[in-house]
Amino acid sequence: MSAEIRFEREPGQTSDVPNISPPKPFLIVAILMIACAFWAAVAATRFGEGKFDVPDGNIVASRSLTFNDAPDGGILVYDYNASVLATKIEPNTNQFLRGAIRGLARSRRAMQINATAPFVLTQWDDGRLTLDDPSTGERVAVSSFGPTQIESFRALLLAGK
Repeated sequence: MSAEIRFEREPGQTSDVPNISPPKPFLIVAILMIACAFWAAVAATRFGEGKFDVPDGNIVASRSLTFNDAPDGGILVYDYNASVLATKIEPNTNQFLRGAIRGLARSRRAMQINATAPFVLTQWDDGRLTLDDPSTGERVAVSSFGPTQIESFRALLLAGK
């Protein structure tokens, strides 16, 4: 003997699923909000609206660097112009620095650009520090990420000198 549960329609109900629809003014407002958000995204991308560029000042220090993976998981940092090892970043350290380099390298691979071209680390007269990839035109504004990250990159400007 099995128990069976049956649901019956209410008197006057024409289907099992109630017909609920949002009010028309709500739909109109929702569609307008989506259209405005889409327009803002297109304007920002196409016309540079909302873009915040800090003009470059004078260069205080600059160094062209290349980064290679070490067998132990570290990163070997070479001074590109002097063709010498500047420093080694030990395994499992400087995660922000590693992430910034990997992000720039990923862009190079996607554009099929030579991985041996140098990155340029620059300290500006207003205190900013940037890591640029001249091959792709991308820039990491290191100064935006706090004093610990600034110091890890600033150390690369002086490493091995």
